[in-house]
Amino acid sequence: MDRDRIYQERIELLSQINEISDFPLILLSIIWLILIIVDFVYGLSPFLQTTTNVIWGIFIADFFIELYIAPKKKVYLKENWLVALSLFLPAFRILSLFRGLRAIKITGFIRSFNLARILSSFNRSIRTVRKAVKRRGLEYVLLLTVLVTLIGAAGMYNFESPGLGSYLDALWWTAMIMTTIGSDYWPETIEGRVLTFLLSMYAFAIFGYITAALASLLVGKEKETSSKEVMELRNEIQRLSSEVSKISEREKR
Repeated sequence: MDRDRIYQERIELLSQINEISDFPLILLSIIWLILIIVDFVYGLSPFLQTTTNVIWGIFIADFFIELYIAPKKKVYLKENWLVALSLFLPAFRILSLFRGLRAIKITGFIRSFNLARILSSFNRSIRTVRKAVKRRGLEYVLLLTVLVTLIGAAGMYNFESPGLGSYLDALWWTAMIMTTIGSDYWPETIEGRVLTFLLSMYAFAIFGYITAALASLLVGKEKETSSKEVMELRNEIQRLSSEVSKISEREKR
């Protein structure tokens, strides 16, 4: 009984903490995703890098607090392993501080590391949108798609520069992939090709839903308009029928 009571108390405490921290963490997640894009496209100034590190520290603290309170820690880690990956990947940036490693050709490693950061950012985007939008409808999918497109474009620019000359070029290219239209440019790096494949899979899975939802929305409006017209016609018929009845009664008199 004591074990069940403790389990329930931990679940309630975890729920209360999530309720209190949801909104601040959503705002911090949005700032974090913006800084990720800026980092891949332009690089970060010392101030922005410090801001990123502070937000990163808050995310890590929140993760460990939830892990400590969670009644089943193995289950929590199993369900949130991508979150853990997205939190601990930035720690590997310390490798760039070692001069010995700078002398080694680690361009491929850096690109692979950046690909992992992009994928973990996708996971952060999903969590952010999931908390911000309670209903998993068209609004949820559209917002998530916008975030995936913006972050994906930053990754493609980082991997494929100078093939993609600017972030706007990369954004246009990514938008064409997301709408399944495609583009003439084909990625040259392995990381760029992997990211292109993942973006294409996302577009293949989601774009059909967006198209169907928009079509349903338009058809729904047409149905609503048609139903209004039918009701107006029915009311007009009833009015004419009533007038005819009154005229008939007068003639009988």
